[in-house]
Amino acid sequence: VWHAGQHREVVQAISGLHTKGLLKTYSRAVYRYTLPYLSMKFDRAQRQQMLVGHYDFLNRALHASFFRCVLSDAMTLWQREIDGSVFAISVGGPCPHREGDLTLVFTMDGCPLYRMAFSVVKSPLLNVSAGPSSHVLYVGQVQGYPDRFAQIRQATRLCRDVAPADLLMAGMAGLASALGISTVAGVGVENSLSYQSLVELNTSTSYADFWEKFQGIRAEGGHYLLGLPLVEKPISLIKANHRGRTLAKRELKKSVSEEAASVMRPLVL
Repeated sequence: VWHAGQHREVVQAISGLHTKGLLKTYSRAVYRYTLPYLSMKFDRAQRQQMLVGHYDFLNRALHASFFRCVLSDAMTLWQREIDGSVFAISVGGPCPHREGDLTLVFTMDGCPLYRMAFSVVKSPLLNVSAGPSSHVLYVGQVQGYPDRFAQIRQATRLCRDVAPADLLMAGMAGLASALGISTVAGVGVENSLSYQSLVELNTSTSYADFWEKFQGIRAEGGHYLLGLPLVEKPISLIKANHRGRTLAKRELKKSVSEEAASVMRPLVL
């Protein structure tokens, strides 16, 4: 009762013209802000504003067909056959652990191996300047699916030794480019909603390593800020005997970003 006004705003945002179909599949989506969301650092008021802002953005910035494809698991950003296996990156709906209201999923032969959950967040809520778009993509989860470590290793080997998480980041960069967003924010591991499970998996430092690999800067609130396009080490600083392999990796990641951007651009209003 005390928060009736806040709740009406959330219901109104999620019930927008393009996203109202979400409630048929995720009927409790309107309550996500009442529990930890994206990061343990955000209070209830911030979570409510973030959830409202995310769905306001989707309804204002993207064509209705985008969310229809998301809800039908048909929003593929990139796909390629390599050595007889088919790899793809697609956009799914809300992460069930409230670590994002959209999810990038990396699959091999239709089997999901890795995911990256995120939401579109207004930059003032993070006290950052994000350029003309005034929005950032906030990543609350980067994780492999349980018990699929062998398949993840195989996929990495087949994809020129580019890890699935790096391919998802390339897809994220392409999606952001199409939306005119130039900043990605990533949750710090100690503020992650999955922190306990990461500790149990002995991967509690992986988030920091992952963001720093892309020159992410630790910011107020415990998250990392990454500028787009993603920073690559100058090829002249790579050992000569590793340059060919490095260039092949970069070519694959570039193809992911470019195809994701190409798929998304016609859906931007």
